[in-house]
Amino acid sequence: MKQTVTIEEKKGERLIAGCDKSLCDGCKASFFCTSKKASFDVLNPDGIPLEKGDKAVIDMPPRKTLFTVFMSLGFPLLMFVPGYVIGTVISDSQGIQLLTSLIGVAAGFLIAAIFFRLNKKKYTPVIIRKKDGED
Repeated sequence: MKQTVTIEEKKGERLIAGCDKSLCDGCKASFFCTSKKASFDVLNPDGIPLEKGDKAVIDMPPRKTLFTVFMSLGFPLLMFVPGYVIGTVISDSQGIQLLTSLIGVAAGFLIAAIFFRLNKKKYTPVIIRKKDGED
């Protein structure tokens, strides 16, 4: 997935970028989306000279993008099932079963957060080129 971003901040080798907000216009997921306010780290392995305000094209392979979505949302939801099973084993109370199910979901989010912290570089978008004014 290629996307045009604007470099918002440069701290040494660390680059922070943001998406073009006009791309969000008309998106059906805009009610749930928080990306309109989000900035994110990008890698610049080729050392392309960029400064604050420059436009660049980043790339995130579709496979990594889908896996990131799954780990961020799907995995925590799947953890509901083991939480529910644990709840049914330890109690007949629906309140306890609900509580253990929610603990399972929370554990899923925690596991996903730890996973991405440990594998940050692998799942960080990469700058592939500086975008000129013409293209």
